Amino acid sequence: MASHRHIVGSREERAAQGALELVVPDLARALSFYASLGFETLRRTDGFAVMTFGDVHLLFAEDPAATTAPRWANLRIVVADVDRIWALLRHLPIACPIGDREYGLRDFTVRDPFGFELRFAQLIE
Repeated sequence: MASHRHIVGSREERAAQGALELVVPDLARALSFYASLGFETLRRTDGFAVMTFGDVHLLFAEDPAATTAPRWANLRIVVADVDRIWALLRHLPIACPIGDREYGLRDFTVRDPFGFELRFAQLIE
């Protein structure tokens, strides 16, 4: 039987479906920003961290040379009350203000300090 002493992180973390890893130049700043959005830190080691928002897992790796340019992608997080989240976060850098979209969502998008965007959305019934 093979040794598993090298395994790091909880089973939930390792089995998370669709976990996204962001490489950032300043880990402490990234964690502070995402905590202000409501993410919780599961684990932090030197140069690496895992945060969650419900079932969403974000993995952060620190690299001082990482880009801070806007990305052409965003992570959508579906919430029960997007207007409540908007009221809490509208002071942050907004990439797209809240609104009802033709694709059946009410959503808005914030940009983190390194150019990555998160879209908070609620289904329009």
